[in-house]
Amino acid sequence: MAADCSQSEETSAIYNAASLAYMGDCIYELYARRHFLFPPLSINEYNDRVMKVVRCEAQDALLKKLLEDDHLTEEERQRCSPVGKNITSSKTRTTKRAGVAVYNRASSLETLIGYLYLTNLQRLEELMRRLGFSTGASSELIAEMHMNFQKHPSDTQNSDNP
Repeated sequence: MAADCSQSEETSAIYNAASLAYMGDCIYELYARRHFLFPPLSINEYNDRVMKVVRCEAQDALLKKLLEDDHLTEEERQRCSPVGKNITSSKTRTTKRAGVAVYNRASSLETLIGYLYLTNLQRLEELMRRLGFSTGASSELIAEMHMNFQKHPSDTQNSDNP
């Protein structure tokens, strides 16, 4: 299911880079958590494994891999290049530890993931597999739920609220 140009433009008009990165951060962590879910481990072990891949240094390395392998489309490259520079954060410990450039590139990856989540789930799945995250039946369920929400967003609202 490829996103058409109007959906892409609409998403860009509605969401700024920071909101796409905010969404992308959540989606990226969901992929990481799902990837490490099997075999069953203790919660501490799950957290240790997930934290290693959600750190900005790991995200920076993954974005570099996508760029070096020439796996991104021109539009995706454009979304990654300047976008992270426009995102400011109060995470001073993170930027001090990793540096502003690393943090910005990690934010760029999150922005791309957020954008693809909203516009092209099939492409998101492809990129996440390329980065080594396992996908499968749960991904199909997420995609189905996402499509149902897009078709009927009012069904998810509380009936008590007009």
